[in-house]
Amino acid sequence: MLFQTIAIAKTHASLRDQLQSWLIPRKRQHQMRVARSIQVNGHYRHFNEPVATGDRIAMTYDEPIRLAYVPETPHLDIRYEDDNLLIVDKPAGMKTHPNQPGETGTLMNQAAAYLVPHPALITHRLDMATSGLLVIAKNPLAQAIINRQLAAKTMHRDYLAVVQRGIPKEGRIDAPIGHDPQDKRKRMIRLDGAPAVTHYQRIAETATTATVLLRLETGRTHQIRVHLASIGYPIIGDPLYAPPSHEPRMRLHAYRVRLTKPLSGEQLIVTSPVPF
Repeated sequence: MLFQTIAIAKTHASLRDQLQSWLIPRKRQHQMRVARSIQVNGHYRHFNEPVATGDRIAMTYDEPIRLAYVPETPHLDIRYEDDNLLIVDKPAGMKTHPNQPGETGTLMNQAAAYLVPHPALITHRLDMATSGLLVIAKNPLAQAIINRQLAAKTMHRDYLAVVQRGIPKEGRIDAPIGHDPQDKRKRMIRLDGAPAVTHYQRIAETATTATVLLRLETGRTHQIRVHLASIGYPIIGDPLYAPPSHEPRMRLHAYRVRLTKPLSGEQLIVTSPVPF
């Protein structure tokens, strides 16, 4: 599939420096340089040549896209959209993406239908029982940039959870997470697991519960759920890590994302109202 992405230079620098400041992967830069498929104000320019603030940079590239989702009628709660990104609110109880070819009923199936003729490219996921914000890229360049922000920890995902009263005012949970050999659905703290760090802060408390704000340093499967359970405060309503209850849903919500808009340099903060 052929893509063209257009951006406006934000600084006086070499073309290469501008591309690097936008976090465009070096491999992609090399491909466009070899193909001479990057133009400044309508003309090819060598990467060591200068660009000026306001120059129009058009990047054309070919990327094979595997159509991974069966498009379904979209009922999306859109929180933000531009030429590169779509940020939507996923309801609790819906999968982020299919786990097998042809599977339907997921948020990414709906996003695929909404974004035609653009592809729907996933950048991160939420557990089925978790509600909140998902960032979806509209082109491979935006997807790569968001992935680099996640790796560099310059994109932040903030969550709110409700636990039993008594959790300390704030803390940092640094505990590796791996598969639970007794239950393939679950994860657990284990020494040979992947590094995982979660920061939390208690922001409200009632006679029986506490609301905590959580920020991830890493993005392991079930990270918040496993970490809070490991310190004795599982999320209320968690079907895997909390005691059985009659709660209608798990009280975990991805309520805020903070990132740099691809090819812009502008800071973007998107929030979602808490549904519990």
